[in-house]
Amino acid sequence: MAKVEKLKKEIELLTPESLDEVNNFVSILLSRKKKISLEEKKNIIESLCGSWADDKSIDIIFKEIELQRHAYSGRKVDFDVPA
Repeated sequence: MAKVEKLKKEIELLTPESLDEVNNFVSILLSRKKKISLEEKKNIIESLCGSWADDKSIDIIFKEIELQRHAYSGRKVDFDVPA
């Protein structure tokens, strides 16, 4: 029980910034999950592949990329500049 009391006293002395760092660290530790097996990783990847295929909003993005790709004339090359 002495260790807990000592830890409580040390926490009370922390600045708000330090307390935020400690809180973030504890949150990260608590959010860690068990290691995922190779088979589980493959299943996750397989479920995500092509998941956007039915998303019609992505068509707009690809159309804009296509327009900009054809509009780009490349960088200017000046052959008169010495090397």
